[in-house]
Amino acid sequence: MKPIKLITKLFKDSRGFLIEVVPKKIKKSFNYSIITQSKKNVLRGMHFNKKMNEEKLVFILEGKIFDVTINLNRGKNYGKIFYFNLKKNDILIIPKGFAHGYLCLDKNNTILYLLNKKYSDKYNSGFCWNDKKFDIKWGIKNPILSNKDKFLKEYKKN
Repeated sequence: MKPIKLITKLFKDSRGFLIEVVPKKIKKSFNYSIITQSKKNVLRGMHFNKKMNEEKLVFILEGKIFDVTINLNRGKNYGKIFYFNLKKNDILIIPKGFAHGYLCLDKNNTILYLLNKKYSDKYNSGFCWNDKKFDIKWGIKNPILSNKDKFLKEYKKN
């Protein structure tokens, strides 16, 4: 599997609009949700679940992001990087076994995550955004990072 970008269908009428956050064609079940809000040049990532069993749906509520996913699953596509430019109302489905991160491009960026697993400190992990093994083309030299992300090390394959 690989990440899939979806363009949402917006149903509008005189009252406003309706958007399906999990389109009918996506046969996934999500039981945990998070909303993040970040300013321009914030970089969140690269994060992954150590058990490699976490799936994510990323929904852009506001702003624009440069999204990066990396396949950490063993096999011929190990290390393959997927880049996505996402804007308001775009959806990205991230399969199991992928690291995920994004760079915020607008003044205000609000992201809704739907996950198939609850967050767990025990299984949450990550590696540095500028890991030499992957050489991600972020297009920024000094992003704004969380204290946690500032101290992430390079990825070590299990």
